[in-house]
Amino acid sequence: MLLITGTIVCLGQTDAYSIKKVVIDAGHGGKDPGATVGKSYEKDIVLDVALKTGKLIKKMYPDVKVILTRDGDFFVPLKDRADLANKQKADLFISIHANICSNNSTSGTETYILGRHRSEENLEVAKMENSVILLEDDYTTKYEGFDPNSAESYIMFELIQNEFLEQSRMFAEKVQNHFTSHANAKTGVLGKIVSWY
Repeated sequence: MLLITGTIVCLGQTDAYSIKKVVIDAGHGGKDPGATVGKSYEKDIVLDVALKTGKLIKKMYPDVKVILTRDGDFFVPLKDRADLANKQKADLFISIHANICSNNSTSGTETYILGRHRSEENLEVAKMENSVILLEDDYTTKYEGFDPNSAESYIMFELIQNEFLEQSRMFAEKVQNHFTSHANAKTGVLGKIVSWY
């Protein structure tokens, strides 16, 4: 699964491989609010961004089919989001999130890809984002014993992570470059691509 926060760029390339279907995943939703600051919920912010991103893709690239994992405030289990992308044979899966940082002076963008680099920080992000599994009914059966709080559970991802690693890295780099050149986003501490397993 590719996890990316950002906007679509360079879908209309004339390379041998082109993107025909994009799944846009507005993170969280329904009973899972995501990050919360006052009366602002991540689930609402990312839904707005996902809807706008989908409209922008349709406008700029009419031949690209856009599929949303959710178009309203409702809960979608993580497995169902991945199943939708696989069933639709999507070329690209973009999951949009709005993370919080306890340091108020920190701002910028992060683009996560499934990668080889291991760190405690990356593992903690993976655990936090996957903890939504615990809100799902019968999660132990559905995810075959996967425990989002256990480092050992992430070992299975290492077996599949290399298949599309280079394409993911290239797309993530384009997203980050677009933030810098078009959205005037700061690229300081958080202007980065992070391998996430």
